[in-house]
Amino acid sequence: MMPKHILAWSGGKDSTACAILARIHNLPIDGIITLRPDPFKIGLSFTDKFEDFMGMPVQVIDGPTFEDSFYLKKGENAKYLGFIYGWPMTIYRTCSRIMKTDPIVAWQKQQSEDTVMVVGIAIDEPERLQGLRSTKDVSYLEQFEVTEKEARSLCEEHGLLNPLYEHFDRIGCVRCPKQGLDALRKVRRLEPEKWQWCLDHDDESPVTFKPSGRTFKEIDYRIRSGKWWADGRTREGRLLNTGQMSYLYHHYCTIDHH
Repeated sequence: MMPKHILAWSGGKDSTACAILARIHNLPIDGIITLRPDPFKIGLSFTDKFEDFMGMPVQVIDGPTFEDSFYLKKGENAKYLGFIYGWPMTIYRTCSRIMKTDPIVAWQKQQSEDTVMVVGIAIDEPERLQGLRSTKDVSYLEQFEVTEKEARSLCEEHGLLNPLYEHFDRIGCVRCPKQGLDALRKVRRLEPEKWQWCLDHDDESPVTFKPSGRTFKEIDYRIRSGKWWADGRTREGRLLNTGQMSYLYHHYCTIDHH
């Protein structure tokens, strides 16, 4: 019996290009899975078009939402046991593990041992390909030596480029702190409800939105006014980024949010 090939689809150009190559060259894709921890509305609308092209549904697997991750309390091996995570700390990519990697691994454990994941890794991503080669998973982009730029062109040729690319060079979660000011301006316009959520909950996070010490409220002020607050950073931002964290952790993280 042939192993099942499951496409891990993010809605981005690389995984979509993998699907297009599979259709062109009659390569196996027996199912499609995706995660939606913090999706853009216009990205969700693209799913229907992709499903029509593939002739099969996209299965959304269970996993934590962004809000779940924000209020998740640190585990027994963490330095700050019992404190919530708050804004993602981009240097550690803990959010990616919680919201993406762990749910996919849990889903894979429920599948047969011969299941092969089809992932979108381009030929010009050598470090990611090196990691892929230690597994049984495959990338059709590697098989056909497709670069990231060529993957985007392939999506455009087939009318399957996610409309989010009209606004962003790369796509990901709505509330990702790794985004620059220009991208965040677009987030504010495209997702006003989630933007307001960020403003409402900014003070509850034990870490600032940006590793530089900028809070989300400062980012919002900068985008609206074109300038930073006169004092540069909030008191919370200064303290959190100079190691003076005990009071703030006690104040913010002992709140019972549920």
